[in-house]
Amino acid sequence: MGDLQHIAGNFYYLPGVVQIGVLVAGGDGIAIDTGVDESAARKLLKALEASNLRLAAIVNTHSHADHCGGNAFLKKRTGVPIYAPPIEAAFIQHPILEPSYFFGAVPFKEVAGKWLMAEPSAVDHLLGEKAAIAGIEFECVSLPGHSIGQIGIATPEVLWCADALMSEEILEKYKLMYVYDPEKHRQTLEKLKGMRRPWTVGAHFLPMADPLPLIEANLKNLAAAEAAVAEAVDGPVTTEEVVARVCQRFGLTLGPELYLLNSSGVKGHLSVLQRRGRVHFAIEGSRPIWRRA
Repeated sequence: MGDLQHIAGNFYYLPGVVQIGVLVAGGDGIAIDTGVDESAARKLLKALEASNLRLAAIVNTHSHADHCGGNAFLKKRTGVPIYAPPIEAAFIQHPILEPSYFFGAVPFKEVAGKWLMAEPSAVDHLLGEKAAIAGIEFECVSLPGHSIGQIGIATPEVLWCADALMSEEILEKYKLMYVYDPEKHRQTLEKLKGMRRPWTVGAHFLPMADPLPLIEANLKNLAAAEAAVAEAVDGPVTTEEVVARVCQRFGLTLGPELYLLNSSGVKGHLSVLQRRGRVHFAIEGSRPIWRRA
């Protein structure tokens, strides 16, 4: 079907840096996320047209800019309804929230680009556990951790797990994955072990019949990140010192956007370690100080 690749049943996907899922019924197609910008959205429309399909709706798995960046263009061009999980909908409609929570204040210009702040788009419908759109039925599976309220999309043949899983190439390249809540992300990865479908696919890896090795690789990456954060707290250290030590440990080269992502990722692990009683937090001399418990 044009540039669309068939997975199984009525599930297709459009390959790219950030892959887009497409559910098909008759002459209608439902987009699962829309990529990072207008260019990705145009490629989606072109692929649908080549397959004689009409875009019937957009379903966003979560609000990160590389997953909803094409929403605004597609909404303006086609007027299709947009569906999203409740808390993620707020960020999609008010994308200034994403770089704002990474930075903690109004974002400066270097972090207000398309990778952290999409164009705003109105969400027409909030998603529950199940949905039926344009005659296409599917499950909305709760997969939080990477994002606050991320979901996956499941049919009898395919589980689309969005950013709950990353490819081994991405894990090796970036080492420190951004996750909002590492503990919930770990629970999501364990949950995925039991969610067997004939095919599993995500925004950053190709369809696979057996996702267990990739799930284990993601769990290993998460554990390594937590261990690096815990090791960095080897005395009274500030939050920024922990961030710097972890990034140096993994040999990460940081620009402004990656700095904010990695800083937030480290803070997520610090929060989990504090809740487990492994580290203590205090304000000393007007500085945020972490110590091992």
